[in-house]
Amino acid sequence: PIKNDRFVINKPRLDTIAYYISSDKTLKTEYNDIHSAYDRSIYKKLIDNGVDELLARHVSYLFIRDPLVVLEESLHQDDESSSNHFENIQSTNWQTVRFKPPPPNSNIGWRVEFRCMEVQITDFENAAF
Repeated sequence: PIKNDRFVINKPRLDTIAYYISSDKTLKTEYNDIHSAYDRSIYKKLIDNGVDELLARHVSYLFIRDPLVVLEESLHQDDESSSNHFENIQSTNWQTVRFKPPPPNSNIGWRVEFRCMEVQITDFENAAF
């Protein structure tokens, strides 16, 4: 049993994605078969406030780890005008795909960032990966 930690984390910080969050009809529920840990209290709060189940699971998964670095000058921010606190949590999970919400007070939309692995020695090896 866990004595000092909140979760058994079965995926490292640097890994493939933990959850598919698309609502497209081609997404099958069995694609989300990894059963990664997620913070149930954050999940419930998101669901109670109208966030989609798949997105709530994804965001609550991000919050199972503490941020790696917190700078003193960044502690006290207005979360209505800055997303730095969320980005700090999100940036501690280096996965192959990152879902990025729009920054506050901007006209930038939702984004998906692909984080490919390093380039391999040959084109064949790149294609294989």
